Amino acid sequence: MHETAQHSAVSDALVGFAYGPLAASSKAALEAAHARLSDARASERDATANASQLAALLQSQGGGGNDLRVRAWTLGATLAKVNATFDVPVLASVVVIGDAIGASADDQQQAAAIGIEAAARVLAAVDSAEFRARWNVASAVGVLGAVLAASRLYRLDTTRARHALGVAATQAAGLAHNVGRTMGAIETGKAAADAIEAALIAKHGFTSAPASIDGRRGLAALMAYRFDPAEIVEGIGADWVSVGRSAG
Repeated sequence: MHETAQHSAVSDALVGFAYGPLAASSKAALEAAHARLSDARASERDATANASQLAALLQSQGGGGNDLRVRAWTLGATLAKVNATFDVPVLASVVVIGDAIGASADDQQQAAAIGIEAAARVLAAVDSAEFRARWNVASAVGVLGAVLAASRLYRLDTTRARHALGVAATQAAGLAHNVGRTMGAIETGKAAADAIEAALIAKHGFTSAPASIDGRRGLAALMAYRFDPAEIVEGIGADWVSVGRSAG
């Protein structure tokens, strides 16, 4: 049977959070995002030979040096080589989009904080030993936070942002077997590139299933071994679960 749900409390909560005003409780999350973005930009300036090789490979597949997906993939892989955490796709997508559209430092900081928090909540909802044994958490979960950050920076309307989230959910992937290896970093960088692509696809009118995460054929049903939507929905926007915890 096809996905029949026409509404999703999870998608509504995530998109509402991504587009709503930030509460006073966001201060620590914004400060953490600012620090992580600064680190990401330093890593981009000091790109390693591995990153240069990856960029050359991607460009050989048809992407130019200024292609947003190439830059995001390369930066994400560079960051993941140092520390492959679920905030890496968020940071890479924010840095690349922010530079491309001339987003203010405040806008980038807010987008990063929102994306990191969203990814942290999705991880809390699906986290288990079984999930971590099979999936690369940084790529599989990070792409969802990254696409919300990208949608906010691109100023998509909320309908398109829901579709972008759904498109990104279909691209969530990455094998735990590759974590700690070069392929794991490539998977994590690809999540940043996929998030940008998902936002642009939705911007140009492509659609997705409403219940892309919590539907009976959604991400949680297909990839997770437990799923608690309350971890995503409850207190979102007021309580910041990403603050004070490691982006594991």
